Amino acid sequence: MKNCFLFILLASAVAANAQSPWTIYNEDNSDLPTNQVNKIVIDAANNKWIGTENGLVVIDAAENWTIYNTDNSGIPGNEIRSIYVENDGTFWVGTFFNGLGHYNGTDWEIFTPANSPLPDYQVKAINKDANDTMWIGTPSGLIKWDGADYWFIYTTANSLLHSPHINDIYIDANNDVFIGTLNGGLSTYIDGFVDYYRTDNSLISDNTVLSIDEDIYHNKWMATSFGGLSVFTSDETFLKFTPLTSDISDWSVDAVCIDADNIGLMAMSSTGLNIFNNIDWTQYITSNSSMPDDYVNAVATDAANRIWMGTDTGGVVILDRALIENTIENNPVSLNLYPNPATDNCIVTTNFNEGAIEIYSLSGNLCLSQKIKSNTLFINVSDLQSGNYLVKMICSEGVTSSMLNIVH
Repeated sequence: MKNCFLFILLASAVAANAQSPWTIYNEDNSDLPTNQVNKIVIDAANNKWIGTENGLVVIDAAENWTIYNTDNSGIPGNEIRSIYVENDGTFWVGTFFNGLGHYNGTDWEIFTPANSPLPDYQVKAINKDANDTMWIGTPSGLIKWDGADYWFIYTTANSLLHSPHINDIYIDANNDVFIGTLNGGLSTYIDGFVDYYRTDNSLISDNTVLSIDEDIYHNKWMATSFGGLSVFTSDETFLKFTPLTSDISDWSVDAVCIDADNIGLMAMSSTGLNIFNNIDWTQYITSNSSMPDDYVNAVATDAANRIWMGTDTGGVVILDRALIENTIENNPVSLNLYPNPATDNCIVTTNFNEGAIEIYSLSGNLCLSQKIKSNTLFINVSDLQSGNYLVKMICSEGVTSSMLNIVH
């Protein structure tokens, strides 16, 4: 069944004195210079840095707005694609046409192919490691720069990068660098060595990785163009979440963020916001919520764990889940597994006596399928290898899923 989302239905009217969980900033009701928002970064001081198609917006913790554009500042261009904020509040921006800019609080410094070793005018990713080394992603290579005179450009000719087109750069607590590429999969830079993971040598779900974030278990979550959500685990395996193996709403994910509760937030290319709490999926779209646009380009969370989204035509959307009360329509399909972990046998109980149970490996392979003829089903799992599996209950009323751990 394709309609396998756990929908959150907002009440059609909000009580007169109730506070809405939704806040929307657009050109009509705020200083937002355009409704196309490409990037959102929230720093340690809870300042929001919003990259738009018409300049950079900064909203500080006191809700004061500052706009940087080519009319009022030395910013190199208005089409902002990447942002990096230093601990002292100075910042870097990457543009679509005009290179890299750094603002030290007083002056702007601009880097382009015309005045520096930067290989491309488009800068899609910026990060800095624990050694104060800058990492810059462009469509023409990955740059490692000491901030002074040493520039090194990694390409397919001099490294194990399988694409010079860099979409995102994530640096973890070990100072390991994870690089998302266009058509080149995931590359890693660890102790000076670059490795790569593609669909032809690993279980990564897609070769285009657009965004990377990390959960508390050190798993790297990756938004992909055509492979849904791909998770690179701490033991160097891959989990795959697609519409075939989970309740994710689409194959195309623009950005991913892990919130303070270790819940995954996915900015979907055309199907709104997906939330995954490692068991259930929730979807917010224009038809079931106050979302102004189903095309979401960016997602981040603030100090209050509110979700900030950048949309393609609807501006900035903020969702405060703490304000959502009594608005969740429970999934009518229940699924219980016992024992869990299971060794040889598992008892499945549901509230429906017709349908099917399907068990998938986390790499997306269908391992077992069995018809349901009563509310209780006995399943022999002795032939399945030890590990985690996704169990889906499918019936005419809908679909639900749960995780099953098998230990032999």
